[in-house]
Amino acid sequence: MRILIAALALLAHLAPAHADCKAEVDQAFSKLRGSKGFRLETKIINEHQGSLTMTVDYQLPDRMHQRVALGDSPQKMETIAIGSKVWSNQGQGWSEVPANFAEVITKQLKETVAEPSKSTLAYECLGEATFEGKSYLAYKATLPPAADEAVKGDKAKPADAANVQTLYIDKTSGLPVRNVVTKSDSPDKRLFDGTFSTPSDITINAPG
Repeated sequence: MRILIAALALLAHLAPAHADCKAEVDQAFSKLRGSKGFRLETKIINEHQGSLTMTVDYQLPDRMHQRVALGDSPQKMETIAIGSKVWSNQGQGWSEVPANFAEVITKQLKETVAEPSKSTLAYECLGEATFEGKSYLAYKATLPPAADEAVKGDKAKPADAANVQTLYIDKTSGLPVRNVVTKSDSPDKRLFDGTFSTPSDITINAPG
């Protein structure tokens, strides 16, 4: 459950911010929330604990299917949330999550994904930028300590070494495409690399 909660906490910082670029970023995530469903594929690097890959499908307002793999392990841990119910599969079959844990997960799902963000991140408009050979509209923000903890899993870094988030938005669709978090002093070292997409075949049902 800690992986899921940390991931949802981080998502709170991937959404609109109250800054000069709020309108552009807000519009991009509003379009994403308005889609039939969307997917976030992520790789998270922790200097001390290794890496994990995570794929999360969303059908708003209250459906989610998360798959997580640690390091190079072929085994995946899965979580499905529908309404107020949550199920987990840690490799030994599906079981329903106790109501108190399910309430925490579904509340964070609602607050960090389904609803407009209350994040106060200040984004800087970078204009058009080329990333991995493609041109996007780019936005940059410095992550507060709480977001650093969600990425790093340990004590927050000093303010002068805070991590930096760069968000890339498709110029044609206006949808967010990539979200990358790097060290401020090592911009080529990715701590978090997320890719947004809107597959037409996303369907989330209770395990059965």
